[in-house]
Amino acid sequence: MKTLIITEKPSVGRDIAKVLGRFKTREGYLENEQFIVSWAIGHLVELAEPEDYNPALKKWSLHTLPFIPGEFLLKVIPETARQFQVLKELLLSPQVGLIVNACDAGREGENIFRRIYAQAGCAREVKRLWLRETTPAAIRLAFENLRENRELDNLAVAAAARAQADWLVGINATRAFTCRHKELLSVGRVQTPTLALIVAREREIRNFKAAKYWEVWATFRKSTGETYRGKWFADKTDRFPSAEAAREMVAACRNNRESVVSAVEEKEVKEPPPLLFNLNDLQKEANQKHGLTAEQTLRAAQALYEKHKLITYPRTESRHLSALLAKTIPQRMAALAAAAEYQPLIPGHLPPLSRRYVDDARVTDHHAIIITETKPESASLSRPEQIVYDLVARRLLAIFYPDARYNVTRVITAAGKETFLSRGKVELEKGWKKVYPTGDKKDEEEQLLPPLAQGERVFLEEIDALEKQTKPPPRYTEATLLAAMEKAGKFVEDKEMQDILKAAGGIGTPATRAAIIERLIQVGYVKRQKKTLFPTAKGEALIDLVPEEVKSPELTARWEQGLLEIETGEQKPEQWLEAIKDFTAQIVTLVKTQAAAGAGIGAGTKAGSDIGIPGAGPQPAAGGNVRPEQEILGKCPLCGKDVREFPKGYGCTGWKEGCRFAIWKEIAGKKISPAQAKSLLKKGRTGVIKGFRSRAGKTFNAALALNEEGKVIFSFPRD
Repeated sequence: MKTLIITEKPSVGRDIAKVLGRFKTREGYLENEQFIVSWAIGHLVELAEPEDYNPALKKWSLHTLPFIPGEFLLKVIPETARQFQVLKELLLSPQVGLIVNACDAGREGENIFRRIYAQAGCAREVKRLWLRETTPAAIRLAFENLRENRELDNLAVAAAARAQADWLVGINATRAFTCRHKELLSVGRVQTPTLALIVAREREIRNFKAAKYWEVWATFRKSTGETYRGKWFADKTDRFPSAEAAREMVAACRNNRESVVSAVEEKEVKEPPPLLFNLNDLQKEANQKHGLTAEQTLRAAQALYEKHKLITYPRTESRHLSALLAKTIPQRMAALAAAAEYQPLIPGHLPPLSRRYVDDARVTDHHAIIITETKPESASLSRPEQIVYDLVARRLLAIFYPDARYNVTRVITAAGKETFLSRGKVELEKGWKKVYPTGDKKDEEEQLLPPLAQGERVFLEEIDALEKQTKPPPRYTEATLLAAMEKAGKFVEDKEMQDILKAAGGIGTPATRAAIIERLIQVGYVKRQKKTLFPTAKGEALIDLVPEEVKSPELTARWEQGLLEIETGEQKPEQWLEAIKDFTAQIVTLVKTQAAAGAGIGAGTKAGSDIGIPGAGPQPAAGGNVRPEQEILGKCPLCGKDVREFPKGYGCTGWKEGCRFAIWKEIAGKKISPAQAKSLLKKGRTGVIKGFRSRAGKTFNAALALNEEGKVIFSFPRD
């Protein structure tokens, strides 16, 4: 009898085969005298679609919602059905005795294997291979310590419950909102709260009103000729509300040139090395320093783990190492020494690590991301892979260096009755920052101060009033959005929910957050401009439509709390899913009672040859509020209200009352200008416009005209 080993990906299967001995290649698997190694290629089996239960449900309709199966069915994914058949035959083969689940060590890997096992109808003994890295030594160690499958039963049940709950809410909410508002609107447990964060920030920026203020800065000169600068402050403020008030202060201080250093505070500050990387922190660092997206970082990290064997399992939430793993660090450093750029940075003696970095109690399913014992060969790595490996390697090196030390100085200088603050920072010891090629980003108010003593007389040499302006909060980058998702508790008021979200690690998981961001972009809710993320009109409209329960991080907090209780055996999955079913039904009931959004949705609709399609017009940029600066282009031919310019087109301001008139900014591949829209509204037609493109790809010339129903149609020249 042979042992069948099933991995999540072919590359991991081949790595295991190399360690176990000589294998022959078969179709979809590898085999030797003792083992068969095959793979899943990710998900091979998924939850069935509504139409798999009833073909009539293929057509989306509010009348058939909510759809809540009595029992969830699985189905084989058609694109990978061939590999599933290979696995099924192997799982049921009389040659196979023991089965080893070697899929990714986590909730999702457990779910992938157990779905295949169930769909194949297998009932054989299973053991679990729990891999944290794919080096030969790690694979051998994992095989020596195979886990009993029953140890992971609760994890598997929680994974299935999570998938079923996401299916219930996702399928029903997406179909309900789409049917009600005549626009494909994807709704999800994690993606919708994440979109809500981006929308809230955008509206905060949009509603921000910049205010001017003034600061007064003085330059003081010592008797030795050395100078330093100070900013006026008093009564917990360092600003003036008007230029006049600032100028009055400047004039008053010019009459008190003789000044004195009234206080000098000096203290040493230590900055310890940062914690080791989990995936979220690695994605943030790669985005901030190198502009990599979260998805690019995850792909690079996964390749470094699976293909190159250079780093440990990347989809981890932990920032700590186990005591057992810490003992292997000298071998890992020896491998790093093979690279010229790292060799000089490796300490001659590796000091023991404190509990800040090594703590068994804080290691979850996987430890922090560190390098393996494989020697790096940067020439074989892509640029993103080089960046990610370098970040991981330097972060590990840094923890063996001492704290960075600074001398921080705070000086108060009195010019008559007025006081000025000066701040300085001097690096005493670079410490762990020697590992990094660039220095600290300097605070604009910090300076290298000359030696100063309390009571020392100085001369006020120059003084000026500087005009400043308050700034709105910055738009999210992927780095700051990942941080917001991880710290989502700060966006809810309820203390209990804050604690739950903190325990759950925020919304989403390190393994899924990159996919959530990409999904928001893919469905047209968010756009990426360089590092910046901002919502589209469609994304804002969705947030205005969905109930608070769906867009609040609290939903994920409650779900994660329930899933954790299922994993620990404190709650039965059936009870938890009943609550999810009730919640799903409530969402559908709410959507059915909503007024159709009309022109508030549909910014993504494309016009064809029949441009005045039934449905929604362009949405106002401010989520339904017409900005006063938007020019009136003309009167709506349907209701007589003003027509203004919006992000996707020229639409009627009466959209809230149900008017769906719209002239799209792009028609048949041709941009329509405001002047052409004006002409169409005023005269009922434009002049001939050249360069339209048909669906067959042919170009043609035509005028645009309004028919009796207010639809935009083509009017072709007679010649």
